[in-house]
Amino acid sequence: MMTSEERLRILEKVERGEMDVDDALNKLQGVQTPDPAPRPKQKTDNKKFRFWWLIVLAVSLAITALGGWLGSLGGWWWLLAGPTLLVGVVVFALALATRNSVWIHVRVNTGQDSWPRRIAISLPLPLRLAAWFLRVFRNWIPELEGTAVDELILELEKSVSSDAPIYINVEDGIGGERVEVRLG
Repeated sequence: MMTSEERLRILEKVERGEMDVDDALNKLQGVQTPDPAPRPKQKTDNKKFRFWWLIVLAVSLAITALGGWLGSLGGWWWLLAGPTLLVGVVVFALALATRNSVWIHVRVNTGQDSWPRRIAISLPLPLRLAAWFLRVFRNWIPELEGTAVDELILELEKSVSSDAPIYINVEDGIGGERVEVRLG
């Protein structure tokens, strides 16, 4: 019979990503399995990216204010004010679209000793906006007729979150190259 401290240690290992959930269940139920080699910890903290949309929102408001100020100058300044206001509104819409978006994180370890050794990219994916775009412009894209790509994108958005991300890990055992893609 396991003590509560042993159970707590197993649950902490699962939380840190050092143990699979299946292995933890087997240990908690008393099934003996050999300890696997420790795996690298998966980063599940998405909170540092959660508020980046506010930066884009602030930039869009600044661009819109600049357009309004240029329009208030009168004269030929209207030629600059119109496009500036339009860019500000488009960037504002993109900021709102990425507010609750799914993020994609791509981490590449090239396995080289020289630059670039590691590449890291994190971007929001406004999946709902992409599905709307595909629905609206489906008639002008002949390859999309008769497909349900927009519905597939919406289902992907429903099933992926920061609490339940999708991980794709590809490792090259020879050269040490590794690609990690996290969607969520």
